[in-house]
Amino acid sequence: MKPAEFQYHKPATVADAVRLLHELGDGAKVIAGGQSLLPIMNLRLAEPSHLVDITGIPELRRSEAVGSAGHYGAATTHMMVEDGLVPDVTGGLLAHAAGGIGYRTIRTRGTLGGSLAHADSSAEWPTVMSAVDAVVTAASVRGTRRIPVRKLLFGFFTTALEPDELIISVEVPAFSSDVRWALHKTARKPGEFAESMAVVLRRPAGSELWLGAARDTPVRLGTTETAVHTRPAADIPLAELVEAVAADTHCEGHTLQLHAVTVQRALRAAEREETHA
Repeated sequence: MKPAEFQYHKPATVADAVRLLHELGDGAKVIAGGQSLLPIMNLRLAEPSHLVDITGIPELRRSEAVGSAGHYGAATTHMMVEDGLVPDVTGGLLAHAAGGIGYRTIRTRGTLGGSLAHADSSAEWPTVMSAVDAVVTAASVRGTRRIPVRKLLFGFFTTALEPDELIISVEVPAFSSDVRWALHKTARKPGEFAESMAVVLRRPAGSELWLGAARDTPVRLGTTETAVHTRPAADIPLAELVEAVAADTHCEGHTLQLHAVTVQRALRAAEREETHA
């Protein structure tokens, strides 16, 4: 199928983009890489009457490390992160996450801001950016506001953004030298959306664990964190992890087992010389 008829707009500035979104109303959708929106439009599951293309706005492609954080323009592509064309203030976590998204063609076009606005908990960026406590800046004709990613994601394909708001940047706190990280993704084959995805941030005070694809937003595994605190991963029986992850996610059966194994592998990876899985 092909998309329904729409009008195409390509603003040159953020001010022009938010003005268009305000004036065009609910019939307008933002497009950057189009890797999520276009397939939905082709299936006629979404029929926007206007597309506002933000790829011509230079500031949305700029990224830099300033002070204790990295600042990434919303139109930064996954490929730019994967290939080190932008600074990685997490010591490799962002690049590793980007490299697991889809296929090379998708990573060349798909964008950081677009993934967060799409809010699919099976995708890498919602879980990773929740884990690192990133903050987005959203713009509208009313000005800008900062929204922690943990508060941005309301549910499956649902965010705190107003219809006329546009994510313009993502701020990621820089990791200190004593932070070790791991990301383990379980999927049917490389490039697929995750069936389970665990992020471990191991600090001297303890580990912080996040799980994607378990519910409609990323889940912090508080009970599991307590269960594994100060203990080597090899000393934690899988059955104990299953019980803890069940308390955090309310999953059961095969799905619960899958998530527990994913968490176990991420915990083990965080203790190895290479800090990812």
